[in-house]
Amino acid sequence: MHEATLENQTQARVDVPGSIFLVGMMGAGKTSVGRVLAKRLQKTFYDSDHVIEDRTGVKIPVIFEIEGEAGFRVRESAVVDELTALRDIVLATGGGAVLSEKNRDRLRTRGTVVYLRASVRDLLSRTRHDKNRPLLLQAADPRARLTELYDKRDPLYREVAHLTVDTGNQSLTSLVNRLCQMLLETRSEQQTQAPQA
Repeated sequence: MHEATLENQTQARVDVPGSIFLVGMMGAGKTSVGRVLAKRLQKTFYDSDHVIEDRTGVKIPVIFEIEGEAGFRVRESAVVDELTALRDIVLATGGGAVLSEKNRDRLRTRGTVVYLRASVRDLLSRTRHDKNRPLLLQAADPRARLTELYDKRDPLYREVAHLTVDTGNQSLTSLVNRLCQMLLETRSEQQTQAPQA
């Protein structure tokens, strides 16, 4: 009986209005969490990197190779602007999307931003065999490169985020359940703080 109740809780629709934007380092779980979260919230899911790949017809490392990181970031900013203007979506952003002040502003003002935070050790473990990570593929020492990126980006993720969730070693279902609870609590707090008419 307890298992059935738990299963119902994990599958129950959660009503959270507005868009949810996921930020964090490569390997933090933005795409995996985003897909499950969107299904749970009955929202449309987008991954900004996948949208860029669909539109260009090539993988992100090819864009980096041809246009460099600066060229990729121009494409990324245009896609972030377009997608954050949509209503009631879940968006997984690329790890470097927060490097642009315009992107941070758009994310923060157009939806609820969730920072999926993971340790460098966990990020390295999750990304070490992934051939679609151009910033790591080019690195002689992936751990040092991840640490450098983390040190630069973590303050920006914290700046833009309304909520921060440590991903750790919990299951995807547990993480999404925890995130849904945090989103509901944040919504409740916002309603409590809203001025009464």
